[in-house]
Amino acid sequence: MTDAAPPTGTENKNAFTEAFFSRGSLFLMIAAFLAYANVSVFFGFVDHLRTLPIAAADYGLLVGALAAAALIVRPVISPFFHAGNARALLYLGAVLIVCSLSAYSLVSGYWGMLLVRVFHGISFAVLGTALMALVVEVIPEGQSARFFGYLAVVTLLPNTLVPPLLPVLDGLLGGFNRVLLLFAALSLLLFPLASPASGGERGKKSESRSATLTFRDVMDNLHNVRVLRLLAAMLLLYSGHAMVFFFLEGYGKSIQVAYAGIFLTLSTVGEIGIRLVAGSFFDRISKQRLAAWSMIGLGLAYAALAFVVGKTGFFFLGLIFGLGWGVAMPVFNGLMFDASAPKFRAFNINLGLQMFQAGFFLGPLVGAPLLARFGYTPLYCFCAGASVLGAALMFAGRIAPYND
Repeated sequence: MTDAAPPTGTENKNAFTEAFFSRGSLFLMIAAFLAYANVSVFFGFVDHLRTLPIAAADYGLLVGALAAAALIVRPVISPFFHAGNARALLYLGAVLIVCSLSAYSLVSGYWGMLLVRVFHGISFAVLGTALMALVVEVIPEGQSARFFGYLAVVTLLPNTLVPPLLPVLDGLLGGFNRVLLLFAALSLLLFPLASPASGGERGKKSESRSATLTFRDVMDNLHNVRVLRLLAAMLLLYSGHAMVFFFLEGYGKSIQVAYAGIFLTLSTVGEIGIRLVAGSFFDRISKQRLAAWSMIGLGLAYAALAFVVGKTGFFFLGLIFGLGWGVAMPVFNGLMFDASAPKFRAFNINLGLQMFQAGFFLGPLVGAPLLARFGYTPLYCFCAGASVLGAALMFAGRIAPYND
């Protein structure tokens, strides 16, 4: 029996277009945009806290409580989410999100705000996990990295669009709490958006994709060396990203660069641009090699950042980092998707999202004492070394696509 001929570029393009622009997929993309818009609206959260009877020393825990709650809850609930129940759980997540956004207007003290933040984190974990369980069912075979690249563009857009609108909305509506109530009302759109998101025909035809994972299933999956290597490399990727994000403003001041935030604007432009322009190439070459070389490229960028002089080089590196992150993140997700057995795909992709949360927790946790003791140059040299280690994990052995 001879192997079937591989699909041509035109066939791949048609398959991707059909999958990505189907009614269900587009509704899921809009739902993802709304979900992340409900996080972007908290760009002004610290300013809101300053108007409340809460000590400034407590702001950090209140800001981080949402991410911490999601970090704890997501791996616990992920084994129970699958194509068969994800739409119902998306409804549940929407209800929880609406309730949590509405609850901010009911509290003003520290403990009440902390409870609301934890509840919001749990709500976001439920909504995000359900969304991903549905998304993995509409990804066309052989187009995973491109699909994740486009999905990442959708989830980046709220960070670009929402923060500039907040002062206007705050003035029109009369305060941050009313802005949150507006976003709670907009979140009601998640209900009609969830209606056509049934997980696709593949989810309906495969019982393995509609079964709750047992404890033994989870343990067997976590003993998969390929999965562990990918998760470790993703943690290194996101930890380095976090150390740029959180410490960049101070670094800019230390080298006399004003408006360091433009660096992040340029990196976002680079991320979106590379995914839209070159996303179709992410699946045409070895994702494993592409992931490894993108980590090496980021390692070189961190090393350059550690010794950069002047605003021109500083801002140019912002664009370079955006290109590197724009390739690495969807390619790692695509590689995880390809390497996972169908019943583990949603679970493993959610674990990958956990690495993002973990990186934004671990990065500052490790970076702050490094910065305090050694300064910015050793900090970003450390990030360079971490990126090279991530590349080494990718070169350590073949991560083959799952074969039924």
